[in-house]
This record gives sequence, C-alpha cells and structure tokens, in this order.
Amino acid sequence: MRTDDRTTTATQHHGTAVDDAVELFENVYSSHDINIGEAVTDGFSYRYRAVGDDRVTTATSAVAAHRWGTINPGRQYVLAWATGPGMVLDVDRREPIEMLPNVPVMYPAGRPFSFDAAPAVQHVIRFDGPWLESIGAAVRADLPGPLELRPTADAEALAPLRRTIAGAATTLWDPSVDAGTRAADHRRIAEAVLQAFDATPRSGIATAARGSVRVAQEWIAANAHRPLTTSDVCRATGLSARGLQAAFHRAGAASPMQFLRDVRLHRVRAVLLAADPGSTTVAEVAQTWGFAHLGRFAGTYAAAFGERPSATLQRRGPAQPSSAPTASTTT
Repeated sequence: MRTDDRTTTATQHHGTAVDDAVELFENVYSSHDINIGEAVTDGFSYRYRAVGDDRVTTATSAVAAHRWGTINPGRQYVLAWATGPGMVLDVDRREPIEMLPNVPVMYPAGRPFSFDAAPAVQHVIRFDGPWLESIGAAVRADLPGPLELRPTADAEALAPLRRTIAGAATTLWDPSVDAGTRAADHRRIAEAVLQAFDATPRSGIATAARGSVRVAQEWIAANAHRPLTTSDVCRATGLSARGLQAAFHRAGAASPMQFLRDVRLHRVRAVLLAADPGSTTVAEVAQTWGFAHLGRFAGTYAAAFGERPSATLQRRGPAQPSSAPTASTTT
C-alpha cells in the first residue's frame, strides 16, 4: 500500500566561478551576504549536492576558499558537521559555536546568524520546522511548539545519532528509495537528533491561555483519551461551533477534530515505542486512544509516520514517556 506521495528531489552543482558559488549558496542559505575570499593553492572550486523531500534534506558542500557571511535557516532546524577545523557559527556573539572536525552541531534556529569558515567539506541535514516540532511533541507527549535545541551535545549523546545516520546513509543519498522507507528513516534520524540536542521545556496542559485556538488545543490534548465531539470542545471553550471553526481557520490550524486525531496518533506512537512487544498489541493501544476501525487506523498511521504501527511496536526505539491515559488526566 502506498503510504506517502512526497516527491524526492536530487540536485548537484559544481564549478570554478566565484560568482556562481556565491549565487548558489545565497540561494541555499536564504542569504544576501555570502562572501568568498582567497582560494586555496590549487585554485578555486566548489561543489554542492542535496537529496531530500519537503521534510528532510541531506546536503554536502565543499568550497576551496575562505568564506563568511550570514545564514538564515528560516523555519528549518539544521544539523551540521564539517570534515576539518576552522568553521565558527555566531561569530559576532558572546559565545560563538566552534565546529570541531566531524562533530555534529545544531545551527542556531529561528534567526539569521553569522559564520566564518575555512576551506572544508560540510555536511548538513535540514529538517522542516513544523514537522520536527510535531515529532518533538510526540516524544515528550506534549503540544507542538518551537524547539529549544542545544548547539552542542556530549559524545555519549552523539553516539546513537551517529549510528542512526550511518545506518540510513543509503536512504539519505539515494533518491530512488521508496517513500515508506525514506519516511521511516527520516523519523528515526529526527528522533535521534531530539534525543541528543532537545532542551525544550514541557509546556504543561495548564499553561495560561494564549488565544481561543490554543485553549481549545490544550483542552483537546488533555482529554484526547475520552470520546470527544466538536460540541464537547465548544462547551469547554465557550465558543459556538461556527466560532470554533472560524478561529482554527484564521489561525491556519487543522480543524479541531483533525487536531484530535493527530494528538491521538502521536500518543499511540509514544506508547508503541515504549511498550513490550511480547505483552502489548497494536489493537489494544489503538482502541485505548479511540481508534475503533483498526484497518483504517493502520493506514492513517502509516501515512503519518512512514511505517505500520506493528513495525513501530517491534522496533522499540529509545525509551519514551508513556502516554497511556490515567485517572489523573481526566477533568
């Protein structure tokens, strides 16, 4: 069964013209301030290769010259590592980030930042912001929101990430890999990145109200284990059905019932990742979270996460917080 219709693209550029390199990297990094200085002894050259989809893109670049300027990651989160010394991020800040050879770091997120780089090969994995945030929410059994990622991680935390990336190398660089395999490997890498770098505090369901949509989302998340209808959400928020739908539409958010389904899917995934395959079944977890039609649930789950729920249960990733409903979560 086809579970993902995302298009994987591959691009490659190389040359010896400085102006062409500046144009390329300003486009890649959404910048108007990329500068290339004196070339290495053998003369100037550059190359760039990228493979990915709208969620995750892997890229490698090499510039045979000193370079500096500004990078704007926009709504992306970027993991990066360089093969040699001499690349520094946030050079104009009090605590610049020095990239040690072959040690992954996270680019500063949500703002432009300056860099200064000696000639070297750099590898990056770029994550779509909302997608990585949704995975972070599932891992923490929390609501989606901007992530606070540490720029560096210790060696012990990086070891599982290195293994995950190495194990997915074929998927990352081969655009012909099937969509389901690509989605599953992308998710494993995202979860490993979060395991190593995520410092996001839990928002807590009792967070103060930040608008009618947020209030509704928080209430839905807190009561996702219960049978819910739009009328229930309206009663809890004091909004009419039309007002509730209009508020979600104005905020560019999924409808209340779509949001409920997404919350339940993430909760199911968190439970499956933490469960013992010998004593847990997909059916009982899905039914606990309100999915009565198991065939339809399995298809929806696979479309969202790139693998069947049974595969999630069997692979049992890093320990996740349990999200099973308890009496303490009821209102």
